Amino acid sequence: MSKTQSRASRALFARDDGAVSMVFAVFASVMIGAMCMAYDAIHDEMAQARLQMASDVAALSAGANLAHYDMTQASDIAQWKADAYAYFGANMPGEYLQLSVPDKNLNIDVSGTPATGQVINFSVKGSIPLLAPIFLKQSAQSGGGGSSGGATDAPDTATVTASNTVLRQPKSTLELVMVLDNTGSMADSATGSRYGSTKIAGLRTAATNLVTSVFGQSNNDSYIGLVPFTTMVNLKNVLPSNGRWITPSFAYNPTNVSMAAKKNYPGSGWHGCAVEPRDAGGNLYPKAYAPKDSPGFTPWYYNVPPGGFSIVNANRSSNGNYGSSCTLTTNKVMGVPLTLQSQGYTSLCGGAADNATITDLWYQSTDSNASTSTIDQNYNINGSSTGPCEMAPALFLSKDANTLTSAISNMQANGSTLIPSGLLWGWRMLSSDWSGNVAGNSGFISTDTSLPRPETTQSLQRVVIVLTDGENDLGAASGIMPAPSFNGVSGVGDSTLRAPTVMRPDGSTLKDGSMTSLDDINAFQLGVCSAMKQSGIIVYSITFGTYGTDAASVAAQQTMQSCATPGNYYHAPTNATLDTIFQQIAGSLGVLRLTQ
Repeated sequence: MSKTQSRASRALFARDDGAVSMVFAVFASVMIGAMCMAYDAIHDEMAQARLQMASDVAALSAGANLAHYDMTQASDIAQWKADAYAYFGANMPGEYLQLSVPDKNLNIDVSGTPATGQVINFSVKGSIPLLAPIFLKQSAQSGGGGSSGGATDAPDTATVTASNTVLRQPKSTLELVMVLDNTGSMADSATGSRYGSTKIAGLRTAATNLVTSVFGQSNNDSYIGLVPFTTMVNLKNVLPSNGRWITPSFAYNPTNVSMAAKKNYPGSGWHGCAVEPRDAGGNLYPKAYAPKDSPGFTPWYYNVPPGGFSIVNANRSSNGNYGSSCTLTTNKVMGVPLTLQSQGYTSLCGGAADNATITDLWYQSTDSNASTSTIDQNYNINGSSTGPCEMAPALFLSKDANTLTSAISNMQANGSTLIPSGLLWGWRMLSSDWSGNVAGNSGFISTDTSLPRPETTQSLQRVVIVLTDGENDLGAASGIMPAPSFNGVSGVGDSTLRAPTVMRPDGSTLKDGSMTSLDDINAFQLGVCSAMKQSGIIVYSITFGTYGTDAASVAAQQTMQSCATPGNYYHAPTNATLDTIFQQIAGSLGVLRLTQ
């Protein structure tokens, strides 16, 4: 460099514009560093927000998922946690803003019980790269200056954390109906052991504990109903026999079936079972109906012929032998029990004409030589309580724990199975069309005529729990549990199951179905469940005890699983497991709330 150039350079730095250039060079690094720190701050805020959002979703989802696990089992706890972490991962992309979250930094735990409330704590810790420390280090190394030695020691990453607490409390606005199998197989043990406790005993315990759990909550506004079922449901305590929902006058008995008990005829009168409405074409529908609908329900009787039945009394003469002094007395009576002479004389009073008249009639006889069996209109033989309408009666929505537990304790195991019967009446207990406010004196019998409450009631949760230990099985018409469609004396009714709005799995319409086809009954059951869920009812379904691997058993379980609201199907192989499931369901009837 020449002397002239050297003097020019010194002059430049000596001037004001040279000083400004030097200041700019120094502060440029500071400004860029500040911009990097601002970027890092924004990066941190965005990562923090996304991390918190993913954590909240994971915790709330895990809270809802508690209903599907037994949290007393280590394997269930592990799977529950894995599900929670999966919920988090689904909402926290791995490369989002270069945020790194090692699995070891995810933590979730739960405390409390389903019945009293549960607290879920979720926490997560991750890291994001920082731009400012990298720039400052590079600036210091290049002599770009302005940074202190301490700044170059700053970490290259920042820790980002999120945590929350979710409170899961039982819901306070609840109408719940338990639709429970009371059929004969419930008298067996759940495990098949000859010495184990019976399934009906386990069911009583589990249902009673659920009642206690639901009503044990403070400030609850919960009501529980009970629908024991076999092939039918006993409604005598929940609906009025003189209400417009049921008519004792129908096609094959236009003179009315006697609803009230008749003097001197023990067991007479309506026992509480009803036949589902059929339209003019004999079609059934998966509907809740309403008391005002037509056609309505009809009373179920086993042995009521079209014009009533004849009672024939054969009275012997004083000499003890049938002869000219023998007299026959015949009268027609509606809705009373009958006596069938199953053995004894085949001719009465010795006349062929009398024989022809009496053949195959049901009658009462004073002949002590005749062996007789008394069969009443509900198919109870000789006064036994084993007929289709002799199961424990239903109990309408109540918040009286003592009344409910008493009704539960009265459940007995007897009879065959028709699950749709129980489901339909469980649905009606939750349909406001059946409330006293809407149906008047034809609605459910209750001191609170607003029950069931309108479906639009704010925060109302309508729930059905349906339990069975087997498959649909009507039994034989001549058996102890005859099909509801069968009438033993007149032959009224048939085995058709025409349901034109119900689809079979193969896509065909159930317009030509049969009550003797298990597949058709299962299809109708699913039609009922689908309609219930569409009306806003939450359905929990439980299969109970030991099931086989044969086609019928598999179909029964699949039908119950499809019947449930998604995620609400359970299988209970033992009484203890059943109790746990009922407690989980009691806890799931709640709401989730983020508390922090």
